[in-house]
Amino acid sequence: MSENKKISKKQEVVNYLLSEISKGNLKIGDQIPSELELTKKFNFGRQTIHTALSDLALQGVITRTPGKGSYVSSPSVNRNIQKKKSFTEDMYSVGMTPGSKLLEFKIISGKEQPEVALELKVEPNETIYLFTRLRTGNATPIALQYTYIPTKFIEDFDLSALNHSLDKYVETLGFEITGFVTKLRAVTATSKQQKILGAKDSAVLNSISIRYIEDKVPFQYTSTFYRSDVYEYTFSSFN
Repeated sequence: MSENKKISKKQEVVNYLLSEISKGNLKIGDQIPSELELTKKFNFGRQTIHTALSDLALQGVITRTPGKGSYVSSPSVNRNIQKKKSFTEDMYSVGMTPGSKLLEFKIISGKEQPEVALELKVEPNETIYLFTRLRTGNATPIALQYTYIPTKFIEDFDLSALNHSLDKYVETLGFEITGFVTKLRAVTATSKQQKILGAKDSAVLNSISIRYIEDKVPFQYTSTFYRSDVYEYTFSSFN
């Protein structure tokens, strides 16, 4: 068999669309060219195009809606609530490139966020770092994170670390996370949050995670709002 065997017409269409998605020219939620448009582009029969799109739909790459068209699907990220896993690891687990954009960084007092201060065991007059980040996968907005860390733990915070993995930065400072508590709830995003996330649905999944260092000392409080069409959580009785 020849090593240069020509690929089928159907596979040529599939490869083209996968390439456009991989390059970011077609993002999650984008409508892909119609069957008619693809027929004209490749000069292939309508049935060939239809079969190619059907294959992509079966793979979960696209979603086909009768009468409306085909759209790039979002790979669902399934997180086991029993395991400490970072957003970065979640993205790599589904073959997506993680990203982080710092939207806000400031120092607040415990009295400004009493609920957070209580969980972190911070007095009202003590200070806390607060940073808000937009987390992305393949440049697509996926989650909005509000993270709080008492300033007593880190004297000079390196802001550049927030463009990458916070967990890795914390490890380099010598802190070891020995335990965590996660709370989940379905909430309605504010109009601002919905706009930042680019979410069509206002329903989001809110995860509140409190991480502890040795002797059960609360170190970090993070409230994350996930797009409900991308993230799902599981709980299993099996390890």
